[in-house]
Amino acid sequence: MDADRIYLIGHSMGAIGTWALGAKYPDLWAALAPFSGLGAPATVARMQHIPQFVVHGDADPTVSVNGSRAMVAEMKKLGMDVTYIEVPGGNHGDVVVPNLPKAFEFLATKKRVAAATQQ
Repeated sequence: MDADRIYLIGHSMGAIGTWALGAKYPDLWAALAPFSGLGAPATVARMQHIPQFVVHGDADPTVSVNGSRAMVAEMKKLGMDVTYIEVPGGNHGDVVVPNLPKAFEFLATKKRVAAATQQ
């Protein structure tokens, strides 16, 4: 196991958990990839050093795209390494499989960087 290559990816409630665990244990993760989730923008600063790959459909009837938009806006404000894919017409589930290869490519390029070394 490579402790510098631990990634967290989740969809829906899993994406909500991805952002919650990312903020709770920020020195564990090399990168995060939440799909169709939401988080608390106030927690983003704790994850400032963690690269993120975020996907959400703009027609999601289950979890509003505004949750991802708010998180990504805060990430951009902080100058984070974030890739955001908002799928036009995408609903809650159909955005996942087509974007998994891109997510895995993104994650494969990332290694853990401790928060203290980023400041």
